[in-house]
Amino acid sequence: MLHVSCNAMPSRTPHSSAANDRIRAWRQARREAGLVKLELWVPEAARDDVKAAVRAIVTDSTRGPELAGRRRIPTSDPITPGDDHPMDAVIETPWTVPAIKAALDQSPLVREGEMTLRVLEGADPVLLATMHEYGDLPVYLSVGGAQIVCSVLLWPVSEQTDRHAFNEFLLKAQRVVPLSNFAITNVGGEDVYELMGELSCKTTLQTILIELRTLAENAIDATELRETFGAEAA
Repeated sequence: MLHVSCNAMPSRTPHSSAANDRIRAWRQARREAGLVKLELWVPEAARDDVKAAVRAIVTDSTRGPELAGRRRIPTSDPITPGDDHPMDAVIETPWTVPAIKAALDQSPLVREGEMTLRVLEGADPVLLATMHEYGDLPVYLSVGGAQIVCSVLLWPVSEQTDRHAFNEFLLKAQRVVPLSNFAITNVGGEDVYELMGELSCKTTLQTILIELRTLAENAIDATELRETFGAEAA
């Protein structure tokens, strides 16, 4: 769904095309590392399991190229059936931004070197998650009312050619980025495309972490959608 919003998060830079540049650099680095993108059609229920399995194979294989100097940990750690996993339970007290940061900082679910977290103070604090595995892509998280909102700023609307046709294109391509919605938000007086996802403020920490990762992956897919639109319009 394509939303239009005038409620910008505080302390966010209006030069959101920088995030787009990081995504492009991230993809280029993987090409230079000898990686290629594969598109697979799998049952929807198996989507996350397939992604986790592929990532584990790529990062752990001794035959694959080295992606980075730091050690990577597989996406999915084994969970023993019957064990008590308190983070899987819905909480009774709604999350706050400081509480989410503190919980993620201490959580074994977060991979080493996966992200850096910082609270941006303001009338309503915002959590900035810098996703190092996605080219230092900034993901913003806020808590308000009964929901948690995670978002990535993509690029200024003014930079998009044939924006009306592109907006229609986004609506038709919505299923390409499942679990996320496109929006237009105002940042520093400038309209910017945004990718966002909403969660209950009483959701599990594990679900919040999955949302951060999914949004980062979908932001990369969104950039590819823009390139696809440009190719079709040419």
